[in-house]
Amino acid sequence: MVRALLILCGIGLGTVIAWFTAQALQLKSGQDELRHYAARVLENGEGIARESRAAFNSIATDNLPFCSDQELTFMRLIVFYSPNIRDLGRSKDGKLYCTTGRGRLKDPLPAPRPDAQDETVAFYARTRLAVAPDASGMVIATSEVSIAMNPQAYEDRYDAPPMIYTILFYVRDRRQSYYALGHREPLTNAEVMAQRMIQIGGSFYQPLCSNAYRICIVAAEPRAAVLARREGQFAVRLAIGALLGGLIPLTLMLYFSRQRSLARQLHRAIRRGELSVAYQPVVDLKTRAVVGAEALARWVDGSDESIPADRFIAAAERSGFIYEITRCVLSRVAEEVGDLLRRDHFRVTVNITMQDLSNPGFFDHLRSCVESAGIEPRALGLELTERSTADRDAATEAISRLKALGHKVYIDDFGTGYSSLAYLHELAADAIKIDRTFTATVGTQAVTASVVPQILDMASQLDLEVVVEGIESEQQVEYFSKTSRQILGQGWLFGEAVPAAEFKAQFHAAFIEPVAIQS
Repeated sequence: MVRALLILCGIGLGTVIAWFTAQALQLKSGQDELRHYAARVLENGEGIARESRAAFNSIATDNLPFCSDQELTFMRLIVFYSPNIRDLGRSKDGKLYCTTGRGRLKDPLPAPRPDAQDETVAFYARTRLAVAPDASGMVIATSEVSIAMNPQAYEDRYDAPPMIYTILFYVRDRRQSYYALGHREPLTNAEVMAQRMIQIGGSFYQPLCSNAYRICIVAAEPRAAVLARREGQFAVRLAIGALLGGLIPLTLMLYFSRQRSLARQLHRAIRRGELSVAYQPVVDLKTRAVVGAEALARWVDGSDESIPADRFIAAAERSGFIYEITRCVLSRVAEEVGDLLRRDHFRVTVNITMQDLSNPGFFDHLRSCVESAGIEPRALGLELTERSTADRDAATEAISRLKALGHKVYIDDFGTGYSSLAYLHELAADAIKIDRTFTATVGTQAVTASVVPQILDMASQLDLEVVVEGIESEQQVEYFSKTSRQILGQGWLFGEAVPAAEFKAQFHAAFIEPVAIQS
């Protein structure tokens, strides 16, 4: 019932989120299309303006007699080869004297008042045409030349409902725009000049102005049309959102169910004695003698799959039975390598947590393992991660009690928490293990490489033993071997963690009398 309710809630939440997301994506997609439409219309307008400028320049430099037959022929050729020019006229002193359509006028026509003009060009949005007095059209004129444009120059190609446009004549010096043709839009001059998309009265407007010509355009589309045009996309996105909304809680439930299942399987494996221990050698970096090992828990489940230690250790900590793993490891160490631990200067370390130290049976079991193996307590070291010592009072008390029993205490993964000198001194641990992330910086230009000498100096001041984790190259060995004090190391260069029998065989085959570990 709870699972079904969570899935339904997820579907509902996913649908709501998907609705808003899909609508936002639809609007953005529509706005992008409107911008592209505006750019196409402006590009067409610039092409028409370019054609007009070329005509102005050609006539101004034709060096033919004013309104002569030769000049009229020349202008008619321009009209013939121009896709958007319908008539050309010549003017003087504010009057039109001839056009390509009517030839030389018997009575020159005075120029009407322009709709807009700047210092060089006048613009007429709807003026009577000399070639057809009963018709009106768009005319662009200088003091000498008038050009009547094709009124379908835009409509035939770019009027594409629901997207519509407006053409504006732009006076650059005054930053003013004037309506030329198309649909009149409710934008102010400032909004046109800003050239930013704006929503007014349920419609989107995208103004654009040319940098090279006196032309601006405004493309527009109703918001409802943007959404309606993409109803299919909206439905798909809504369905995907609802599906994901249902899958998220289902995935989370499966994940936590799997975690609980993992914890249950682990608990059974511990009780059946299915956990094993592997030993990774710890060596003296100067002599290469094996002086100890770190004991690491290993678990291969019923399907012969090796479960990563960080995964099952974390599951045990969350479920509150990490002590059972620690207890198992301590017992296996005493049983499997007790003979090595009875050697002088050989030590095996075991990872423990603050949960272990707070368990009433931990110290009794630790004492029992030492006695059953017939070893000195100092031969069995205990590792606490630096992060687990955050509770200073509890950590200090636990370390003090372990040391009173004769065990050596290591601060594992040192450097990841940046313990201060004073804090380390207060903890009174015996050794630190430098985290592998710092070891990897040796020989590189990484900023963290500069931290390593500081850690070594800190350890020297507090007379702490140092174990370097993650040794993988001779360069790293050489770096840490240069110090005058004994430094231990572990890593793939010296061997991976292996079962007890294999570890013992390797130890005896390459036996070198170890130098005493700091005691």
